Amino acid sequence: MIDSRISTQTSEPAYMERIKFLKQRVLHTRPEMDLEDARILTESFMETGGLPWALRKAKAVKKQCQEKSVKIWDQELIIGCAGSKIRGGILSADTCWSVLDEELDTINSRRYDPFHLTDEDRAMFLKVIKPFWKGRSNFEAWQAQIPDDVRDLRDNGVIYINRKAVRGWGETTAGYKEIISRGILSICDEIRKLKEELDMTVPGDYAKINYLDALLTVGDGMVTLAERYSVEAARLAKIEKDEQRKSEHEKISRICAKVPAYPAETFQEAIQSFYIYQICIFMEQNAASYNPGRMDQWLYPYYKADIEAGRITPERAQELLDCLWIKFSEPCLFQDKTTAEFAAGYPMFQNVTVGGIDVNGRDAVNDLSYMILQATMDVQLYQPSLSVRYSLAKNPNSFLRKVVELIKLGTGFPAFHNDDIGIRMLMNKGIPLSEAMDWNPCGCVETNLEGRLRSYTALADINLGEMVEFTLFNGVCRKSNKKISAETGNPVDFKTFDDFLKALKGQIAYAVRTVVKGSHIIDEIGFERTVPTLSFSFKECRQKAMDYAWGGAKYNVGNGIILIGIADLVNSMAAIKHLVYDTKAVTMAQLLDALACDFDGQTSILKLCKDAPKYGNDVEWVDDMASDIFTFIADEIESYRSRFGKMTPGILPVSGNTPFGLEVGALPSGRLAWKPLADGVSPNAGTDVMGPTAILKSVSKLPHARFVQGTLLNMKLEPSLFNTEAGIQNVMALLKTMCTLDVFHVQFNVVDQKKLLEAQKHPEEYRGLLIRVAGYTAYFTELGKDVQDEIINRTMQTSLTCTTC
Repeated sequence: MIDSRISTQTSEPAYMERIKFLKQRVLHTRPEMDLEDARILTESFMETGGLPWALRKAKAVKKQCQEKSVKIWDQELIIGCAGSKIRGGILSADTCWSVLDEELDTINSRRYDPFHLTDEDRAMFLKVIKPFWKGRSNFEAWQAQIPDDVRDLRDNGVIYINRKAVRGWGETTAGYKEIISRGILSICDEIRKLKEELDMTVPGDYAKINYLDALLTVGDGMVTLAERYSVEAARLAKIEKDEQRKSEHEKISRICAKVPAYPAETFQEAIQSFYIYQICIFMEQNAASYNPGRMDQWLYPYYKADIEAGRITPERAQELLDCLWIKFSEPCLFQDKTTAEFAAGYPMFQNVTVGGIDVNGRDAVNDLSYMILQATMDVQLYQPSLSVRYSLAKNPNSFLRKVVELIKLGTGFPAFHNDDIGIRMLMNKGIPLSEAMDWNPCGCVETNLEGRLRSYTALADINLGEMVEFTLFNGVCRKSNKKISAETGNPVDFKTFDDFLKALKGQIAYAVRTVVKGSHIIDEIGFERTVPTLSFSFKECRQKAMDYAWGGAKYNVGNGIILIGIADLVNSMAAIKHLVYDTKAVTMAQLLDALACDFDGQTSILKLCKDAPKYGNDVEWVDDMASDIFTFIADEIESYRSRFGKMTPGILPVSGNTPFGLEVGALPSGRLAWKPLADGVSPNAGTDVMGPTAILKSVSKLPHARFVQGTLLNMKLEPSLFNTEAGIQNVMALLKTMCTLDVFHVQFNVVDQKKLLEAQKHPEEYRGLLIRVAGYTAYFTELGKDVQDEIINRTMQTSLTCTTC
């Protein structure tokens, strides 16, 4: 296998000199607002009034391709940029121009994800972009149409639902394979034939003709952009003095003259074709989670052909992959300051997947699977998000060992997924088994399918800490002292735990119903958010002449509703059952009084709450309670339908557990007021005392396959656990145990606690320190201090043994 030829070298490969140079450029470049695309978009819309919206959008994309800056930076082998700046934040003016308008004076220094905005760009924004788009953006439509009950929950930290109003679609896996293997011109020929079959006298066909024209327009634009890069590379080659770099520019020029217009034939052509398309769909709509998906599958034929023909060496192929990894790490996600709290660290969520099984059920691991893992080991930047599909039955031990060697580095990569559960999740979305076997992780831990599936995988978040609070205070938010949720009764009058549970379910049902209302409105607004560039690679969008935004994909499912604070909910339920109803150690009135004063002067009750049985310790009745309540939640969410299909649940906090915690007072679990909630399906920090296997056994009681948008488990391991061969084998065994127990996902932070504390004190010395937040990796020093503190306070596992086993 390739990994033996690459990773076991005693000296560093020669290509690493280039990679280190490119990496340092990224690390020492400050994130900056990039308004060039927004300016060109605005100028185009000024010129195309009266045309159908999708065609106007397509013409704007083409104009961007024709006029945007075309830069090839020093030492690059894979080229392309969605904007004009290396670490640029793209503004999609048609979606959310007003977000920047509200933060013009704070964007340079805001607490989460600041961007440098030049005086020149600020002036242009106020003169050109703002006057045209005022009153026309998707975000303004959402602000105007949001119902009062949705606004009440949003503004009081009970739900977060603005995310999809300030970003483009994202959360999808485009049809990259089709772009690379067929080429854009071939797809355009197909579109022209479809157009020829239409008749403007047939009702509906005129709209289809307009839409197919939009697809042809973006196709022409993408080819033009590649040609411009070809011309620029040729220009640089002519003035280059270094013969090696001159040759590299000449090759880049030849490749960009060919792809993505025509089918790729070589490994470098395939990578470059992919990346040109990737920057175009990001240029079209600033969004997180445009996922390359199963790159080891769709790139492998080109690698294999090159190796067999002697056109490339494994080392050169590895260098090309590493260069692509640098490109993935250049763009920064621009979002408003509040959304940045829920996804801090400029996360692009470009999820690359390796491993698993193929559509015939066979082991899918190949040489590129190892090389992609090696690319992350070489580059060690925050992108791409790297995920592993692991089939316990089919994937080899050598692959698992390579995964553990990467985990050992402490970069937070890879996210490790149980292939069997991922397949079940896709099937629960309505995807037949024959295609579900081709699934790929998306964004954080969501599930997706290349070129065939449409949805917002994470439309809104629900704060489960608030569900407990509302149950105990009859729909009143303690922070605002406003009644903003359902009245479910005075808890002092609850005679049994079942009475409490009924009230809790009533609060959860109210929150879900409210989110669904908001989701449906966002779906309607989204009809105006057409994305012909993204839709171009979806076969069914072309065949139906129907945009991705309109449901043109082969499969459409309802939006994802995400739960945050799982352990806080379960531990509070357990404490109430144990203390109030089973042992009668405290009365409900006494507990409410203690919570109201944040346990001030109530140390005995606080101790009882902290000592109550906790989730994450393999306590059967607690874990069964978790299973029951989350089955109820899955049922409740799936009971609603949108115009695109059944609504879908997931458990992935990103970094939302920290801002949500700021809205929640003291809880019966013993958690103090305004502290972060638990992340994902992980236990509360410091409450998991029985070891990692006990955590897995507790987590396994959750109905993972029902939560089709993914379930996320974070674990923090002491680096010394990897110091011996026995330690490596133990981590491999832990991952196999996870799969045996039907847990969907786990990811690790392997980092010295002292290093994190030092990085807080001296951030300039730790620019490249990577940390796993929740479903994504970020630079530790670019996170807000409260997010940093939450990561530092997570339980450090110092042993892989289980005291309950």
